[in-house]
Amino acid sequence: MSSELGLRERKKLETRRLLAEVATRLFAERGFDAVTVADIAAAANVSDKTVFNYFPTKEDLVLNGREEHESELLRAVRERSVEEPVLAVVRRHTLAIAERLNALPAERRAAFRKVIQSTPSVHTRIRQMSLQSEEQLAQILAEQTGASAGDPTPRVVASIIGVLTRLAYGVVSGPPGKRKSHAETTESIVNAFELCEQGLAAYGVRTRP
Repeated sequence: MSSELGLRERKKLETRRLLAEVATRLFAERGFDAVTVADIAAAANVSDKTVFNYFPTKEDLVLNGREEHESELLRAVRERSVEEPVLAVVRRHTLAIAERLNALPAERRAAFRKVIQSTPSVHTRIRQMSLQSEEQLAQILAEQTGASAGDPTPRVVASIIGVLTRLAYGVVSGPPGKRKSHAETTESIVNAFELCEQGLAAYGVRTRP
């Protein structure tokens, strides 16, 4: 039974990724607003209902990978060993996501980038997802550290982690000429985490002119 469930889940995951890939390609080719759910269903050879079963909105189709990344981060923090610092887990996760994004075919990265840059509603959905993930992360941290209800520390840490994890998308985002290579993205991630791991003690300190 467990093997059957495993196969079923794998098929669901494959269908989900296929729909997201097909939709992103169509959005990049025709424009987000010009593509209907029926168009996506036809191109993926599934019913309209199947598309809606997996993705409530068109924006979610574009951001399927990002949703997976957010879920993986929450799971990694929740399941970390008691001896492992939170930032160590997040750093490992963020570098892995940057590596995974860099491994995507160039045309897929280009399609994703084009849709992101040209669709305000997708930007709005990204912000919603980020805030939701940070809220969930703050709850996990509060539970793990025993923080009191009025302690803002878990929320502050979750917000900082949100900023750090978004650095992974440097390899696929940004206007032409300003996008970072994988090496540059990795360097940015490492530098940012090292700064936070030092407690931001020297951040903002300036010398007198």
